[in-house]
Amino acid sequence: MNTLADIAPLLDRNAQSPLWTQFRDALRSLILNGELAIGAKLPTEAELGEQFGISRIVVREALADLVRSGLIYKIKGQGAFVSARERDEDFVSTVLGFSDEMERKGRTVRTQVLVQELRAPSAAQAQSLALSDGQLVVALKRLRSVDGELSLLVETAIPADLAPGLHRTKLENRSLYDVLRRQYGHRIVRAERWIDAVMPDASTCLLLALAEPEPLLRIESLAYGPTGRPLEHYHALHRCKASRLHVKTTT
Repeated sequence: MNTLADIAPLLDRNAQSPLWTQFRDALRSLILNGELAIGAKLPTEAELGEQFGISRIVVREALADLVRSGLIYKIKGQGAFVSARERDEDFVSTVLGFSDEMERKGRTVRTQVLVQELRAPSAAQAQSLALSDGQLVVALKRLRSVDGELSLLVETAIPADLAPGLHRTKLENRSLYDVLRRQYGHRIVRAERWIDAVMPDASTCLLLALAEPEPLLRIESLAYGPTGRPLEHYHALHRCKASRLHVKTTT
């Protein structure tokens, strides 16, 4: 029977990347490639350290990051187990919104509101939302988690005249699209989205609990209502190590 050390890439002690990230990526690759089955129990920290010739501290740090990514889970007194493959996330290709799409899949979404205020828009927001001089926006900055894993940092602007009082509405653990629909009668019917990859700055790493910087997907979205007026502009930074964005196209 193969050990993990037999089928995982050898760790390079001369590489610039730390041993714990090399070990984490080796385990992640085995999980996503199906070489470690869902539900499989991992060896103990001591056994992993012996197989790979690394310290338990290195093992523990790598396993903790895999837990945060949702690829493994731990049961007290029993050990660590493989939880799932990489997940497909469809919210970029729908107008449901992040919360609605995740909840439709039976996932648990939590939202922490970091900023919620009435203010003048940035130049980019004013242009995207077709605002005139003097018009204000409700500006939001929210941290989203899925099944306990920090996943998304989102900055949103809504034209204030379309949602009076939104800056005072309780939005913790609520879907913004649901609030716009129920409280203000606004329905998102289409959206344009642009996606690229970026490296996070120090403050983003702190908010998303990243042990070290890792590539994030940056999503810019401009959403419209039935009249064609822009209702929402957002920038999102999406941690995607344990998920893929899924987009469907039609002719």
